Amino acid sequence: MARDRVTAARAALALAVLALPILGLAGCSSKQADLTCPKVLPAPGADTIVMFGPGGHDAKDVIFGGRIYDLQGKCLHDKVGLTVNADIVFYGERASRELPNVTFPYFVALIDPADKVMQEEGFKVPINFVPGERYRQSPVEHISVHLPIKNTAVGGAFTVLVGFQLTPDQLAFNRSKQQHTQQ
Repeated sequence: MARDRVTAARAALALAVLALPILGLAGCSSKQADLTCPKVLPAPGADTIVMFGPGGHDAKDVIFGGRIYDLQGKCLHDKVGLTVNADIVFYGERASRELPNVTFPYFVALIDPADKVMQEEGFKVPINFVPGERYRQSPVEHISVHLPIKNTAVGGAFTVLVGFQLTPDQLAFNRSKQQHTQQ
């Protein structure tokens, strides 16, 4: 009976993480007419992450979940090109209050107008739970991306994507949940 509650809690955790809204998604803006900013967006299919217990790979095995909770971007002129400053807040949840803290791997990628990755960098965000707590937001992560273009008026043709570094099992899980919610 206790095992059934844990299994139900893990399944609920997996669905709750995928159902959270992403707040504040915005590209950057500027009052300068010759500067347009890249859009700063969550990477499609990689805006959520689940972590499975040993040997697990579906909803009943989820022990941690995470989501990009808030994503803001602003840009400014640089010596050559522009710099995009992204502020990212992550949401973390654990299936049990007894589980330890968790660290989620994520990436920030600069995408050109032809949808090719110009640059990508990996990061890690720790989610440090207060004892007895199941949910937690990360402090704001401040990330800067340099876009080396001569004409900053075309900056809006570029995109900065933020997403979790997913294993094949995690990606398959996200895809199955997206298909389930679209039906």
